This record gives sequence, structure tokens and C-alpha cells, in this order.
Amino acid sequence: MRSTRAVILAACLGYSMVILDTTVLNVALPDIAAQTGAGPAEQQWIIDAYVLAMTALLLAGGGLIDRFGASRIFRAGVVVFTIASALCAGCDAAWELIAARALQGVGGALLIPAALAVITQEFHDPAARGKAIAVIATITASPQAFGPTLGGLLVDSLGWRSVFLLNLPIGVATLWFARRLTRSAGHARPLDFPGTALVAAALGALAYGIIQYTQGGWPAAWFLAALACAIVLAGLFVLVESRSAGPLLPAQVMRNAPVMLYTLAGLALFIVFYGSLFAANLYLQQAAGWSALSAGMALIAGGFPVFALPILVAKLAKAVQPWQLTFIGACVSTAGAVVGVLALGGQAEWSVIVCLLVVGVGFGVLTAPHLTLAMSVSPAGAAGVVSALANAGRQSGYLIGVALVGGAGVSLAGYRQAMLITLTAGVATLVILIAAKLIGRSQAVPKGSPSPTEATPPGGRDPSLAS
Repeated sequence: MRSTRAVILAACLGYSMVILDTTVLNVALPDIAAQTGAGPAEQQWIIDAYVLAMTALLLAGGGLIDRFGASRIFRAGVVVFTIASALCAGCDAAWELIAARALQGVGGALLIPAALAVITQEFHDPAARGKAIAVIATITASPQAFGPTLGGLLVDSLGWRSVFLLNLPIGVATLWFARRLTRSAGHARPLDFPGTALVAAALGALAYGIIQYTQGGWPAAWFLAALACAIVLAGLFVLVESRSAGPLLPAQVMRNAPVMLYTLAGLALFIVFYGSLFAANLYLQQAAGWSALSAGMALIAGGFPVFALPILVAKLAKAVQPWQLTFIGACVSTAGAVVGVLALGGQAEWSVIVCLLVVGVGFGVLTAPHLTLAMSVSPAGAAGVVSALANAGRQSGYLIGVALVGGAGVSLAGYRQAMLITLTAGVATLVILIAAKLIGRSQAVPKGSPSPTEATPPGGRDPSLAS
């Protein structure tokens, strides 16, 4: 029993550390900028360097776990993330912090899939495993709700470096409990280094082009060149994957239209949610002059529904199909983006908070059903790959969303323009979901696909939500 508790504590602490770091950092950006001289574009890269590294390596995480064992990769992820956090706290220049954040992303990409793999390894009974995942999902959802307020409190009282130093005792405690993990033996599996590098390069080119263009650093022609570069790199990725002995994405997954469309929908959904959060934080602190603590408390409006609603949604899951829940949630989040677009002077701050609340309610409704939906159309034997793909798509949305809304801190007009971008992403989500539904009707779902109860843990929360 004591060993079981130690395993759950290790997984919870490690997973929570990754999520907490993301949520508390947003409110620290203005103070970081003041002390490191980071401009608007560099502030976006402080977020996106982390997300880029994590997204690019998430697809490779499963291969590393198979090759070296879940417990080794979990410990390695904790060590890398903790060391990188200490480096972040010691940075004095923006470029140093960006590099250290990328290293944090590497640790996070190892930690997230390994935490779930460790639970699968340690709990052989399906019922016990389900309860363990439910506990992890509940605990790791709390930073999403309360992380911004904690971040504001830390920044206002101890300074921005405390946001990163917080990870050090958590990392040490995680390693202490991780001593009880069973040492699993890996097996030979080819690692797709070219595929991983091409994913990172394509996402990096896209994010760099968007950030430079939205900050006025590049003319439109250069942005189009960066976009073309990202498209070419994505094409090379498809070509390399088709010839690889151990591809990140097997052909049966890449040719499955519903899987790819639901992944694209996840990308657009994360643009809506995290674009709204990042835009609100920039506007409230930089344009409206709120303190980090006040802005952090305001962001609870968006984060708390993501923590609380999945419990209620899980009770509806037996009567309402995942597609319907995902579509309803997307409609609500899109309506929240409309509130942001219509924000008026004088009461703008209240409009921002209402926007966050409505977007958060929609996101809280859809986040677990969306993953269930993607898993339900998974080809037989490819559930792990589809899960990794769906989460990589979501993280890509986080990356692109932050890159797109950097002008929100300039003025109310900048915030409204940023919310127009998230509104466009919301409408695109609805179109993609409808297209996936129509295509799915014309295709037979392969036997052996996981059921919604297999794809989503008890309690309805999605423990793979890493931001």
C-alpha cells in the first residue's frame, strides 16, 4: 500500500510540476520583461520555446519509453525539468531564459507520457489503474484553476524568479517518491530522429514567422516565406515518415482522415483557449495596469471551469455522444471569443473576465470528450500513437495561439484584434468538427478501437492536458 501511494504521489507531483510551471509563468511575464529587457516578441518566445520543444518531442516520447523503460524516462524527465527550472531562475538576459525554457520543454516532453506509462506499468488491475489515473487527473487539474493566482502571489511578494524556484522542492520530492518505481526493461525500437527534427523545424519556422509579423518586425513577404518554409518542412516530414522503418506516425494514422481532422480541431481549440488566456493577461497587466496578483485572480475565470466541469460532463457522457459534447463546448468557447471582440472601453476589464469565463466553460465541457473522440476513430493497434498525436496537436495550438495574440498588451484595440483571431479559430473548429463527422459516417470504424471509457479516465478529466 505504501509503495502504491508513493507511485501515485510521484506521478502526481511530476505531472503537476509541468502544468503548474505553465500556468504560473503567464502572470510573471511583465516583471520578467522589466528585469531582463525582453521585448514583446521575446516574451512570446519565453512561452513558445518551452511549448515548441515539448510538442516536437511528445511524439517521440513513446519510442523513448519503449526503448529505455518508463521509470528511467520518468526520472530523467524530472531531473531535466528541475535543473532547467534552476537555470531559468538564474537567468539575467532574455535569450538565456528562452534557452532554459526550451530545456524545460524537453523535460516536460519526457515527463508527461512517462507519468501515465508508469501508472500503466505499476497497476495491472484495470479497476485499480482507472482509480489511479482518476486521482492523477483530479490533482493535476488544480494548477490550471489556481496556478495564475499562485503565480501572481509569488511574483508580487518574492519576484519572478520564485516562479521557477518553486519547481526545485517539487522535483526533489518527486524523485524521492520515484525510488519506489519498478525498474522496467526497455526493448530495441528505432527512434525517428529525422522526423522529430522536421516537426521541430516546421513548428519553429511557423511560430517565428507569426511572432515577427505580429510584432511588426517583418513585412508580409517575409512572413509568407516563413509560412512556405514551414509547409515545405511539413511535406518533407510526410516523405520521411513514409520511408522510415520506425515512423513517428504510421501510414495507417496519417491516412485516417477523421483522426487527422480531430487532431486539427484540437489545435484550433487550444488556439481559442490559450490565445484568450494569454491575450487577457497581456491586456490586464500591460494595458490596464493591473498587478500580477490581480491579473492572476482574473484568470481563474478561465481556469476554474476547466478544473470543475469535467466531473459534471462525465455524468453526461453516458447519454450524450463525445462529438456532441465537443461541438457544444466549441460553440460556447467561440461565443466567449465574441464577447472579447465586442469589449468596449470603460467596462473592458469586465468584458475580458466574462470572455475568459465563457471560453473556459466551453473548454471545460469539451477537453475530455475531444480526446475520447480522437481515440474512438483510432485504427486498431494505434491507440498510443493517436493519443500522442492528439496531444501534440493541442500543444501546437498552444504554441500558435501565443504567437498570434502578442499585440493584445498594446491597447484595447490590440486585445480585440487578438480575440478576433481566437474567434476565427473557434469558427474553424466548428467547420472541422462537422467535416470530420461527415467523413466518419462514410467510413467504418476499425474494430479494436478503444471505447470512450478506455480513452477517458473515471471522473472525465483528461490527464494528458499539459497546459
